[in-house]
Amino acid sequence: MRITVNAKPGSRAASVKLIEPDRYEIAVTQLPEKGKANDAIRRALAKHLRVAPSRLSLLMGVTSRIKVFELQ
Repeated sequence: MRITVNAKPGSRAASVKLIEPDRYEIAVTQLPEKGKANDAIRRALAKHLRVAPSRLSLLMGVTSRIKVFELQ
């Protein structure tokens, strides 16, 4: 299953909001430096979906605010 995420790194508060099926808006407090925000987004999405973070892999959008994750 592929999941699209609108990322908001460097936010004041972390949040996960479902926009439509398989599309989320995720805000994290980490800044987009050395993959820290990507990792925080992956962990937040995994927690929301109640799966292990290792089951989510980032397919597209390493440096973009629009990211595509695959749930295995």
